Amino acid sequence: MEAIKFLKYILSRIGIMIVLTLFSAFAGIVLIPALVTVFPSSTSAFKSFMTNSNVDSFIGFAVILIFFLRLFYDDGKRHAAYENWSWVNITIVYLLMLLVYFIPAIFRDSFSQEGKGDIFYKVLYYPCIWLNEGVGMNYLVSVILGIGLLLAASYCFYLIAYKVYVHKHPVILKSMKSFSAGKTDNKV
Repeated sequence: MEAIKFLKYILSRIGIMIVLTLFSAFAGIVLIPALVTVFPSSTSAFKSFMTNSNVDSFIGFAVILIFFLRLFYDDGKRHAAYENWSWVNITIVYLLMLLVYFIPAIFRDSFSQEGKGDIFYKVLYYPCIWLNEGVGMNYLVSVILGIGLLLAASYCFYLIAYKVYVHKHPVILKSMKSFSAGKTDNKV
């Protein structure tokens, strides 16, 4: 990948991650409770289950996971088709996404005494509340595990898409092998 395209790819994936986090918080805080009010009063146990903050947070987590899996599956297919796949580049993207999501969580305690940033942290890390409150994990561990699970599953889908596409179109694999063989011949 060229440097400018790679930078655009990194920034777009980080932007999509932030937008999906905001959307998942909106879905968990606003949409799910609004949809639950439509159900009849005889389903009060279901209503109370669906309006539980841990369940809503898990739904937000699932929303991000579904979008990430689809997005990175498509990326894996596209990178295989255009022969611009690099495991180093995609690993850098995932590590940067992990850092952008995790680093603000480190500073949460410095804002908690004044009450500043409470809304920011509640919205940004809403998909990880189910790990923190529901499972009982430490806040930082729940944040790193939450984004780690999302990115690990996305990375697996990316690799699966790449392998499936290359398997269906073996010409790509042959051209990649001949290209790498040409590189080693030049070094000798």
